[in-house]
Amino acid sequence: MRVLVASIGFGSGHNRAAEAAAEKILREFPEAEVKVVDFLNWEKNVWDRLSESVYFTSLKYIPSVYHSLYKAVSNLKVFHPIIFGNYVKKMERYLKGYQAEIIISTHVFCAKASSVVKKRNPGVKSVRGVLTDFMDDRYWNTLALDKFFVATEELKTKLVSKGIPEEAVAVRPIPVRKEFHVKKERAEACKAVDGLDPGVHTVLILGGGNGLGGLAEVAQCLVDLPVQIIVVAGINIKVRERLDHLKLGHPNLFVFGYVSDMHDLMDASDVCVTKPGGVTIAECLAKKLPIIVYGKPLPGPETENIDYLVKNSLAGLYTSPAELREGVLKSVKSLRGGLQ
Repeated sequence: MRVLVASIGFGSGHNRAAEAAAEKILREFPEAEVKVVDFLNWEKNVWDRLSESVYFTSLKYIPSVYHSLYKAVSNLKVFHPIIFGNYVKKMERYLKGYQAEIIISTHVFCAKASSVVKKRNPGVKSVRGVLTDFMDDRYWNTLALDKFFVATEELKTKLVSKGIPEEAVAVRPIPVRKEFHVKKERAEACKAVDGLDPGVHTVLILGGGNGLGGLAEVAQCLVDLPVQIIVVAGINIKVRERLDHLKLGHPNLFVFGYVSDMHDLMDASDVCVTKPGGVTIAECLAKKLPIIVYGKPLPGPETENIDYLVKNSLAGLYTSPAELREGVLKSVKSLRGGLQ
């Protein structure tokens, strides 16, 4: 059995989910041959660079415009061939060297491409999609896939109401790597951060692989509390520099760029302040790590994620520095005997 797990690296979440899905397939079918491909960065072309630049620039500077376009274009199918066409061509080129029988996509662009490719390539027997958000079904509800894997019953209901056959939709947790399903002892996990004291309450601040979500503002808001703070800035160099400057006067602040041991950082922490990206939230839930979202969520799927999480008491949402401080204090006071 040859399987292609396809993703697009707008942020790191879709790729992490793809890696976790591949890992799960190999655990269940050790004889399978599995390839994981990020089609944004595989044979990267001018269109890829342009779309990547537009995506991140609009999220950073004009998120309200991005949100409006995201919703509008999802309903205008005439634009879909323009959006997805690049990935259809790239996937067809990739399959010339690796004839996958099953294609599993963790990004909707790849899922759309796979549905087109299946019609043209008789070697592709099944195309499937893994939705990495809790409630957002835009674009997905226009696709012809053999199977949709969704994280919630509510999302399944939305897809079925849009015409997706009920038997084609299965409710499964958003895939996360096996390390997130294992809980380390706190003292052992703290070894991942030099100088971290396992006896002091710890707050983990995340902003996805691109360091979004006002990380420096969050750290500044919390740094004078009697807690340790770990901030992961991802590949955001400017944010990392601001955090490094803040760290000079605050030895309780630990700053990192992109990390590969997030599972250890979560085990070393008491609460996570994060933007509501679906995969990060799924990792926190697997670790049973309390979740706080600060500020206004990024437009699109993350807005629907936080609505779902707050409604189901899976996360707290705080929109001001004062609320955030109060929320963090409340969270850590309820853990391990409270603050000293």
